[in-house]
Amino acid sequence: MILLADIAGPAGPGDQLEFLLEVSWTDQGELSVSAVVNVACWCDVDHATHDADALHMVIGGETSLSQAFQAAADRLVEWLADPRDPDYWRDRAGLPAR
Repeated sequence: MILLADIAGPAGPGDQLEFLLEVSWTDQGELSVSAVVNVACWCDVDHATHDADALHMVIGGETSLSQAFQAAADRLVEWLADPRDPDYWRDRAGLPAR
């Protein structure tokens, strides 16, 4: 991982909401940029969080690092303008309620 920005949203007891911006290397050695909204997992099998929404871009060809980073940052700003309520994001992604 090269860069990870983690913005933890307001959460109630036992709840979790995170907005992430990440620049990292893929397993294939390519540079990638991701923006992700994570919400707490309330599944029978506890695997911590689910991606409620995500944007993943691999750098190369027509996509430069600066373009991908700008797109991910813009998406993060859009998500932060939405309700910062974990239940909103669970419903939007079709995830189980707590």
